[in-house]
Amino acid sequence: MNYQELMDGLPEFAEQASKLADRLGFVRARLQADHIALRITAAEDADAIKAELLKRGTLLSEKQINGRPILLIQLATPIQVGPWGIDLVELPYPDGRKRRDGWEHVELVLPCDAQDEDAMIAAVRRIPAVIAKWPVIKDGSLGIELKTSCPRGEDEPLPNPTVAFKHQQVTIKLHPHDIRKVLGLSSEAIAS
Repeated sequence: MNYQELMDGLPEFAEQASKLADRLGFVRARLQADHIALRITAAEDADAIKAELLKRGTLLSEKQINGRPILLIQLATPIQVGPWGIDLVELPYPDGRKRRDGWEHVELVLPCDAQDEDAMIAAVRRIPAVIAKWPVIKDGSLGIELKTSCPRGEDEPLPNPTVAFKHQQVTIKLHPHDIRKVLGLSSEAIAS
């Protein structure tokens, strides 16, 4: 996969991500996106896409998480992904698993004080549109896979528990803090 193929696939991904977020009530809840993530299966493709993204932005972070580099690149010009203008791209390097290349998920901020996965699920369940749907979301009747996690890089000042909703090839993740705040970056970096 190269950069142009990645960008050519963005409109379709954006449409699917918007539909999933709308179906779950996240668009009506006016949750803000802090970043978009992609998956690349070959290290040389990740290197080439990294180089292209750095022509359009700045490396904010490169950390080892779960044994592989995860990069966050802040774009000078946001990309439009459905209702969100997103200026931060997460580029995880391959982990050896065979996956499809391309855009994988959008992460939204649900401001709350959740410190762990259980508290984050409780916060998600308080979103008005989720309240009535929760039983069929949780039991999988809607065809949406639900997962929780609490990934954390070394020296990150805040936990950022995550609830992920996956439908087909698209995932929407919710967490309590903007990823720049989790990384301990300045408020100027968060505001941009």
